Amino acid sequence: MANPFCKFLTIVFVFVCTACSGQKNTPSLQNSSSVQTASETRPEATPSNKFTAADVAKLKWIEGTWRGVGGDKPFHERYKIEDTAMIVESLKENGSLDGEPDRFELKNGEFGKGEGEKRSAASEISETHVQFVPALAGKGNSFRFEHQSDGTWIALLGWPATADKPALRKLYRMEPWQPNK
Repeated sequence: MANPFCKFLTIVFVFVCTACSGQKNTPSLQNSSSVQTASETRPEATPSNKFTAADVAKLKWIEGTWRGVGGDKPFHERYKIEDTAMIVESLKENGSLDGEPDRFELKNGEFGKGEGEKRSAASEISETHVQFVPALAGKGNSFRFEHQSDGTWIALLGWPATADKPALRKLYRMEPWQPNK
């Protein structure tokens, strides 16, 4: 991928492409004493179909423009909550859009994105975190966004072990960011 952070959203949203875990630009797991410990990703969980607009509203803490760190190069994203959707925009260094926005939507009680084997959906939503899992068991990775008390948040991505690869976890710290214009 041309994008320096391997299009974080590609990692997060193209779950069936577990080969992403081996790409050069994919940041490695980083432990930091300044990051509160995140709960484990829970790949055995299944998506819930009981979410409401009130649950999506609990994610207001994720709104903003963020710089993700935890690997070779930082990346930039903007998150917005609009009614029952979460819009995720990848950004260039100057703050302009870098590709099409991604959209998580609440439909029939399920909050997620994608279709078929590429679909992921939330298994948990609270005021401090959201846990996403593959909609089809074994068809991708899980990821958790967790608010931190210092105004940052972390993204913890987890891929299950396969016949030829061990399980993999990656952690990104998301910090408030203002683009260079």
